Amino acid sequence: MEKRQFERTKDAAGFVLFDEFGRVLLVHQTYGEKKWHIPGGVQEDGESAWETAIREAKEEINIDIDPSQCSLSGMYFLQHRNAYVFIFKASGWSGTATPDGKEIDEIRYFYINDLPSPMENFTIERIKDAVEPNVVFKNHYIKDFKIV
Repeated sequence: MEKRQFERTKDAAGFVLFDEFGRVLLVHQTYGEKKWHIPGGVQEDGESAWETAIREAKEEINIDIDPSQCSLSGMYFLQHRNAYVFIFKASGWSGTATPDGKEIDEIRYFYINDLPSPMENFTIERIKDAVEPNVVFKNHYIKDFKIV
């Protein structure tokens, strides 16, 4: 069977951030389908996955994350992009989460059983995976993607 070749794109990384009540911090995007998402974005050249996640958290919501208080919660392969998404969980951060007003227009906390819409089903899965004590490794296929 012949393997289909996919062009390699940049990896991405983000954070699942929980408050003291077990709620997840979500950002509302101002672009595209204006979905709720976790803070994160695309890797820049020469940047590690954790540096990407830390930079994106600072750029999008103006918080500082100490890498020594972070752990990898999941690694997801996107076959259609031939790229990985790395999701980290932080046990703490400094600063007050504030939307950048460009990419992000709102920040709110939600309980996992009461997540907002619209949101990607893959984002929901990554949030739920972050609750688990072990790192997960999964393939995400475009045929399974939907906005709920």
